[in-house]
Parts: sequence; C-alpha cells; structure tokens
Amino acid sequence: MQAQILDLMRELKAASGAAIILITHDLGVVAEVCDEVAVMYAGEIVERAPVDELFANPQHPYTVGLLGSIPRLDRRTSHLATIEGMVPNMANPPAGCRFAARCPFVEDACTKSPPPLALLSPTHASRCIRAPLERLVS
Repeated sequence: MQAQILDLMRELKAASGAAIILITHDLGVVAEVCDEVAVMYAGEIVERAPVDELFANPQHPYTVGLLGSIPRLDRRTSHLATIEGMVPNMANPPAGCRFAARCPFVEDACTKSPPPLALLSPTHASRCIRAPLERLVS
C-alpha cells in the first residue's frame, strides 16, 4: 500500500510540476522519494540538506543519532542503537540548544542561547555550533 501511494505521489508531481512536502519519521521513504530533507527536533529544524548529502554527511548530532539508529540488514546486532536521554519539556524549553541534554558534543555555550541554523555550504545548514562535525570525531 505504501509503495502504491508513493508511486501515485511521484506521478502527480511529474504531471503537475508541483513540489510535495512530505512529513514522516520513515527515513527509508525520505531516502527513496525526497530531493531535500529538513530534520526536526523538539519543534525546530536542526539540519537541512539535499537528501544524498544529508545521509552521507550528517552535520547535527541528532541527525547522526537518527541515522545511526536505522536497522541495517548487513550488520547483525543484539540491540538497536538509541539516542540517550529524553526529549525536552516543550512547555518549558531549554534556553540553549534543544538537543544539548542528549548531545555527545555539548559544551557550555550550547546551553546558553539557541544556536542559529548556519550554512555550512550553499546547500547544507545545521543548527549546531560544533559543525562541521568531522573535526570532532576521528
């Protein structure tokens, strides 16, 4: 059923020349049908990029965790990867980065004020003051 709906959406897009905004938690669908992706966490966009670039080079710690939690058929594990911690209480959101309490790269500045959605390239933006993340991991 899902494949039929996605095929119908592709046909409608091609026939009309219109854009489609798809809101989903299914990263497999995103990889298959989207041109661009915006990843949201706690009500705000934390990363935006062309879909191939985002999957190949995620630049927000939440996106890294999200992609790392996708089950893979080529790897056998006893458990799925998770993102530690809890989503913040949005009735009283944190003063800084909304992902800071769960972030492996957090520093004091992350908790002080909300980070901007900064351009890392003409097509890739991240709401992380530590991006690009390559310099943090080896």
